[in-house]
Parts: sequence; C-alpha cells; structure tokens
Amino acid sequence: MADNPVQPLSGYRVLDLTVMTAGPLGTMMLGDMGAEVIKIEELSAGELSRSMGTVYIGAQSVNFLSQNRNKRSVRLDLKSDDGRQAFLRMAAAADVVTENFRPGTMDRLGIGYDAVRAVNPRIVFASISAFGQDGPYAHLPANDPIVQALSGVMEMTGHPDSGAARVGTPMPDFNAAALLAFSVAAALLHRERTGQGQRLDLSLLGATIFSTVPRDGETLVTGKAPPRLGSGHPSFCPYRNFVSQDGIVFFLACFTEKFWSSLCKALERSDLAADPRSATNVARCANRDFVDAELQREFGRCGIDELLALFARFNVPAARVQDLAYALRHDPQVAHNKTLIEIEHPTVGKFEMLAFPVNFHGSPAQYRRPAPRLGQHTLEVLQDFGFDSAEIDRLLSMRVVAGMDQD
Repeated sequence: MADNPVQPLSGYRVLDLTVMTAGPLGTMMLGDMGAEVIKIEELSAGELSRSMGTVYIGAQSVNFLSQNRNKRSVRLDLKSDDGRQAFLRMAAAADVVTENFRPGTMDRLGIGYDAVRAVNPRIVFASISAFGQDGPYAHLPANDPIVQALSGVMEMTGHPDSGAARVGTPMPDFNAAALLAFSVAAALLHRERTGQGQRLDLSLLGATIFSTVPRDGETLVTGKAPPRLGSGHPSFCPYRNFVSQDGIVFFLACFTEKFWSSLCKALERSDLAADPRSATNVARCANRDFVDAELQREFGRCGIDELLALFARFNVPAARVQDLAYALRHDPQVAHNKTLIEIEHPTVGKFEMLAFPVNFHGSPAQYRRPAPRLGQHTLEVLQDFGFDSAEIDRLLSMRVVAGMDQD
C-alpha cells in the first residue's frame, strides 16, 4: 500500500460521521483520491456496519472492511458537551464534514452546519439522507430498498408475471456515494476559486430517480411507467436474455439498426431484415414476441461458444450472463482491468477488495490503509488536531473519547 502524496485530494481533511453504505463508500472514494478521511465513531460498538451482515473474516465484518479503507478511526461521544467541543475544534481545522444521521440530528447535537460554519466558514458540509433534509418524508426511517420502492425502480424491475423485484445491488446507496464524492470534489474546487464553503444536501431518492435517465423522459412524455420486461428493454428489440443450445444464458443487445443488420447477416436471415414486423426498431418493439421467438429458434441450434464467436465476428454486442463470483475470479477483462486489489489487515491478514474504478494516469488511487479497527487512531488524530497530552488524558478519563480496545 504505497503512499503517493501527489493525488487529486491530497491535503484535504474529511471528518466522516456516516454509517452503513452510501456515506462510507463515498468517503472511501475521497480517501482513494488522497483525502485524509477521519471516521468519527460512537464509543461502544462503533459504526453500524461493523456488526452487520453474515460474512466475517475473523471478527471483522466484510461489509465494513469493503467500504472503509483509507480512513482513520476516532471514538468520540458526540452527545456530551466535551465531545461536541472536541468535534467543533476538529471541524475548525477540517475541510469537509460528511454525515447521514436522520435530518435534524446534527443540529440537536449542536454540531450541525450552522455550528460548524461558525467555527469554519470555509467548510464543505455534506449531508446524505434517504429523502432530503426537509419535506413530507424527511422524518421517516428508510434505507436502500425503501428508496427503490418509492423511486419507481423496483416496480420496473422483474418479470411481468412475477411482480416488482429489488435490484440485486444497493443501487441507491452507490448512486448517492458516487454523487457524494463528485459533489464534495466540486465544492472544494468551488471553494478554491471563491473562498466559499457550502452545504450539500444529497438524498438516496434524488440520486435514484436521477439514475432512471432516460426512462424518466419516456415516462414524462407518454405518461406511462416503463413496463416490467424481465431482461428485456421497453425501447429496444432484440435486447434481452436468450439461451444457447447447451443451456447457457446470454444477453444480446441490438440497440442500433446497424447491430440488427449485422445480426441478420450473421444468422443468414435476410428475411428478418426485410420483414415489416422486424425491419425497424419501432416495428420490432411492437412485435417483440415474434422477433424474440424467431431468434431463440436460431440460437437454440448452436452452442454458446459458437454463438459468441459468431457475434464477435459480425460485431454484434452479446455476452454470457455470469455470476459475480465468476466475473471477479475468472473473467479475463475484469482481471486485465486490475479490478481487485489485495490489502493486509492487522488482525485478519490479507484479503481482496475492489479497486478504485477510475485510472488516474498521472495520480493513481493509493491504498494506504485497510479499514480501521475501532478507535485505532483516536490518540494520534487528536494530537494531529492540536490536543495536548493533558487534554487527551482528560477526555479519556471522562470517556468522551476512547482508543482501541485490546484483544
């Protein structure tokens, strides 16, 4: 885990109060880009995801390990007066504060945006919530699938006869995480140009609805919600899963007329290219049962290797449907892209995790630290922020802060 000081966000300090997935993943991205991310955790159990999920390496939750690298952990009692003052003292010397408490919680603790801005007018203060900081839903509890349900994403996912289905990955969380990293970086650039800090209000609901582009435009124009089509697509045909002769599922995507023409040539089916029911994409979408049935008959005559070779030769987009375990371990392009990195943790040893997905050719992501142990860096961080030994000892004796428990 080499340390390269010349990274896009080197020198910026982030106080991270977020928990679960959206916030921690977003701040991990900031850490991968060089920011100094300090994870503020509650005294007893620490961040919620430390004890979530069913997969652990030793005593460490993989849920936590996978989204908290490049951070230092500080245990701090934010409900106490001394804890609040310690946080504000740190915030005065920080660049960014991120939090995803229920709206209003930070203000009740006395460490909301106005309190932080009073000690640091240049602060970038990013709040993530399910629905936004105000409005009719702001007070309601929610998480990723609740937002999938409200946003329309769940209703458009699944098969017509099976009902709505949750998307397999935490898409709202990831969308909000990516927007957090982007927005914080943009706000820091704005501050460099103007000297002004600001508050950022991100919601999982807003990030998820934004991710429906271009389904949003189609819905607004037609007044109709996208239908559930399984692996199919409301605006393109053929664009769905098919099955080869040897029973392998693959996805075929003819999203331009050029690809459709190439597919017809590959299958030697000029009749489909000329048939009024399938000559254009609009016609194919109106007659998708006919088109899909004709293609499935053709595909059922060939094994998957033959089909994929044929599609590649004629430049037709297609791919075997792989599970995640196979994709991560065996797909040659995934391996070529260096998607996995290996990190060594002081208690669990070496483990693999996903690399930062953007290749900065001049300032690549650096993996300086594994996910921290609870309170691992409390003392050194307080020293970094100017607390002297007597102050630290007093806070420790009062249980306002805590270091790392001994195993």
